[in-house]
Amino acid sequence: MNLQEQISRIQSMMGVIFEENRFQKMGEDKYKSCSMSDITRMEIIDMFFSKVKENPDYHKEKPNFDLLTDDWDGYDDQVYIQNKLEDDTIIFYEGWVDSCWDAVYNKPQYENMSEEEVIESIITDRFPRIADEFSMFIKDYGYTYRNGYIMYVKLKKI
Repeated sequence: MNLQEQISRIQSMMGVIFEENRFQKMGEDKYKSCSMSDITRMEIIDMFFSKVKENPDYHKEKPNFDLLTDDWDGYDDQVYIQNKLEDDTIIFYEGWVDSCWDAVYNKPQYENMSEEEVIESIITDRFPRIADEFSMFIKDYGYTYRNGYIMYVKLKKI
């Protein structure tokens, strides 16, 4: 085996160990239309499925809504995914804190929208692509206000 073949073999093995994530693939056609926050949501959903694989009872309970809007002591990324996989469903909850609003209102497509319109737009315009990544579709969605907006998106396996 020559040096180039050895390097290729090692890179192949490293790819298994250090699997590329979607952030590294953002330049590919498949992910060009995705924003950084969409990619983050996809990676969080991937982590959720990995944890469920290890423990099928992971996150069966509803979230603590106070932790969804606490950007200091709350859930990572203000996201909680409820495991309803016995019905081929997950519920993606995301709390919106000041840093979320600052980031979203820096994007020109959202600058003249109300907070409710932003949430509605993100769910209806961007979540179909996120759902598609996992062979799912949006079954239901909405939002509530509890010390900040909390959106939920119910995704069901196709």
